[in-house]
Amino acid sequence: MNIQEVPIESIVVGDRAREELGDLEQLQKSIKRLGVINPICIMEGTYKLVAGFRRYTCCKTLSFKTIPARFYEELSEVEKEILELEENLHKELTWYEQSKLRGRIHTHLQEEHGKAVKGHKGGWGTQETADYLGVSVGTISQDISLVETAKIAPKITEFTSKKQALKSLNKMREMAILTEMARRDTEEGLDQTKSGPYTLYNGDAVKFIKDNIEDETIDLIIFDPPWGIDVDKKGSSRGLRGEKVFYDDSELTSKDLISQIMPELHRVLKANAHMYMFIGIQYLSYYINYLMNLRQVINDDGTTDFKTLDPNRKWRFDVRTIPLIWIKEGGGYTDFEYKFMPKYEPILFCSKGTRRLNYPTDDVFNKRRPLTTERIHPQQKSLELIKDFIKLSSHENEIVFDPMAGSGVTVVAATITGRRSIAIEKSKEAFLKMSNWIKGFDIEKEKEDNET
Repeated sequence: MNIQEVPIESIVVGDRAREELGDLEQLQKSIKRLGVINPICIMEGTYKLVAGFRRYTCCKTLSFKTIPARFYEELSEVEKEILELEENLHKELTWYEQSKLRGRIHTHLQEEHGKAVKGHKGGWGTQETADYLGVSVGTISQDISLVETAKIAPKITEFTSKKQALKSLNKMREMAILTEMARRDTEEGLDQTKSGPYTLYNGDAVKFIKDNIEDETIDLIIFDPPWGIDVDKKGSSRGLRGEKVFYDDSELTSKDLISQIMPELHRVLKANAHMYMFIGIQYLSYYINYLMNLRQVINDDGTTDFKTLDPNRKWRFDVRTIPLIWIKEGGGYTDFEYKFMPKYEPILFCSKGTRRLNYPTDDVFNKRRPLTTERIHPQQKSLELIKDFIKLSSHENEIVFDPMAGSGVTVVAATITGRRSIAIEKSKEAFLKMSNWIKGFDIEKEKEDNET
């Protein structure tokens, strides 16, 4: 074998295994700037192309007169096909290897030309490296950020794509900002945020209620406890958006939580007040019976009766046995290749005694969820839906309580409608997002819209 420059026009292409050349832009820019690094392969005498069709095409497009070629004297037809196959099956750089290589090139160029300094002419910056490599300045900036992040968080290199890694990087930045905001709040004595008509608390709901809320001081409870349907696993494995769920959603954990918190919720709720509780439909009978302190028994004749579940229990709610229904604009995530995607959520309407609704309404609520891009929590409820519940079951200046606040939508709805509110969120990450979202919400504008 020998290598020499040969006239482009002398190359005989013939039939090729590769039919789609793909995007040649980057390769063409590289050849224009650096020349052909790897020679094409041709047959001695006939100049028939064996391998390097993409490089040949780029050189021809660039109007090169010659191209470096490696000559082969004798190859069987099988050997020619194998050579072409081997060249087109070479292992490409991983996204991280490519980012690291671009980062090293950027560093070398800065060492050679000097770093660019803002406000001064000259020097080498990311724009110059982007131009040199024929990519966008955003690509270079991303590469540098990812490589620097990998030094302190090596697991980022395990993502299968650069897109996933960038998403993780953005998440880290978001959490760093939120954590810094929380640190400043803590310095001001705010592990619990009190701002005007609402109080936000990060911690265990049961403990907070026991330690801080007196008997019969809450006018309305709205909450969405874990449903016990393993949504924390389904959301990450089969979710349409792969959203992270902030809590353990196993059946055992969810029922245990309800058994601990429900006596406290009954204690702090005023007499003749309402409670709205989102549930998974498969546990409808279980929750109704539990809240009403009933157990179902089948008599010898096959008829059904209800008896007291726990004679020693001192609390019970009245529960509407037919749940309210919230119909959403689209189906939720599930194992959607085999199962229907639920487009609704059931809500138990409970009361401690008897209280009239403030106005007549039916039991089906058609309300859109926030847009995907606007949600800060995977199970974020409709603001309009929560506003409806608050208007139906409370009056201005009364206290609305959400012991598992998630996105904090109950707080926003309560504030817009002129109520006070208390919200608790156990997850630190969810609490930080909630606090930030509530602080940034244009309450006054929403109040104006609410009044019109």
